[in-house]
Amino acid sequence: MKMSTKVLLGLAAAVMAVGIAGCGGSSAGSKAASSQAAGGKVLKVGTDATFKPFEWRNEAGEYTGFDIDLMNAVSKKMGYEKVEYVNTDFKGLIPGLMSKKFDVIASAMYVTDERKKTIDFSDSYYPGGLCILVRKDDKSINTVDDLKGKTVAVQVGTKSVKYLDANYPEIKRLEVETNNEMFLSLESSKADAVVTARPAASVYAKASGKVRILDKNLTSELYAYGIRKEDTALKDGLNKALKAVKDDGQYDKIKAKYFGN
Repeated sequence: MKMSTKVLLGLAAAVMAVGIAGCGGSSAGSKAASSQAAGGKVLKVGTDATFKPFEWRNEAGEYTGFDIDLMNAVSKKMGYEKVEYVNTDFKGLIPGLMSKKFDVIASAMYVTDERKKTIDFSDSYYPGGLCILVRKDDKSINTVDDLKGKTVAVQVGTKSVKYLDANYPEIKRLEVETNNEMFLSLESSKADAVVTARPAASVYAKASGKVRILDKNLTSELYAYGIRKEDTALKDGLNKALKAVKDDGQYDKIKAKYFGN
């Protein structure tokens, strides 16, 4: 069946219009993707929101804590409009980063040689160290050597597990998924002690009133953000923004809010 010249011209115009629209749509899509990749939109951050005072969720379900406030400030310096937090068990943070569920770990993670084999780290943003937490009425534990024959609660996937493995393999461990379980196991006498990070232990001890921290730290550690090794531009951006937040006084205000002066 033959078509009239008028119809053929109409079809040709329609095809050209679709082609032009298609080209325009492709260009806009690439531009948006580039903007997203360059850091102009949303930064996805993995965190285990069970670790006061670094990160937890309040009664309204909102993310809060030292890591959260600091990351929000750092991300703004980097030009991000929003931070999307991905709540992940601590042991799943590095696998989640490597599988690209998020691009940064901000979760009171210590820098270790073992972790550096898999991921890279930003500059440090807070000092830490492992300590021993015991019940106030238990006078039998005063040094790490007193943990022999005792049950010690630790969170799965943390430096505490690695430390005990390497230095005191004979100590019986109670490995739990969250910090809340770890602390409650001590108060309920399921465990005789807890080995964990001192900043969080200090906050918990003050709130509980039923536990005490042994004076001497077991280790000296540094907290930093975790990044994939290939994301060098992101690492540089984090380091520059972190320095800027420290230089303009925001860091000191956030630190004082959660740890005092």
